[in-house]
Amino acid sequence: MKNLIILLFLILTTGITQAQCVPDIIYADSTFGVWPTPQTNFASGEVGVPYDEIVNFKVPRDAGDVDPAAAGNYIDSIVLSSITNIPPGLSFACDNPTCSWNYDSLGCASISGIPTANGTYQISLDATIWTQIFFTPFPIPYSFDGYVINIGNTGINIINLDEAVLELKNAIPNPSNETTKIQYISNDSETISFEIINLLGETISTSKMTSQRGVNDIHLNTLEFSEGIYIYSITNGKIKSSKRLVVNH
Repeated sequence: MKNLIILLFLILTTGITQAQCVPDIIYADSTFGVWPTPQTNFASGEVGVPYDEIVNFKVPRDAGDVDPAAAGNYIDSIVLSSITNIPPGLSFACDNPTCSWNYDSLGCASISGIPTANGTYQISLDATIWTQIFFTPFPIPYSFDGYVINIGNTGINIINLDEAVLELKNAIPNPSNETTKIQYISNDSETISFEIINLLGETISTSKMTSQRGVNDIHLNTLEFSEGIYIYSITNGKIKSSKRLVVNH
């Protein structure tokens, strides 16, 4: 009996350890953000297949970074209280037992489990922002919404690498302080031109690279960039794709 109890304890402990995430330090230079964003969204899943997705975030100092109506109030901490409409079979676990983080800190939560039902699930990350008004702790409920998890073939976008593909992803982190990572998908090994321009149309940087079939990474150093908004683009001479990058030191 004693051995059985020890075995169950080890199994449960292992499960808890596996469910915990580690914040990604790539976001350390960001002032505030939640990754993935609603634009990049969560990965899709399949019924009966283990699912694991990590949400990273950086807690700001000024509550106005989260909600403009609260601008000027300092954040003490943020608590992730729930994830609404999470697909059946999935649950979330944070990198600490209380799911709370002080200002200017990195945090994460893992959404994991084995999905049990197909569907398109509109989910939101429900948080409480703790600030102070006249030196009195004051909670501000806030939901990060616009997120979707597709389970089954509903809404799944399957990339056929036999077709012409040159897909540019969002930079992470964005806004960027010192560095950011940009991914793109190509269906061929070919010459790719990468360009960055400012809002005046002036070219800031150009480079050429050879893509690999599948997902490719571009690591961009933005330390020497002036603060502002930039447009980055890639082209193979037939397809061109562009996105926006904000630099904030």
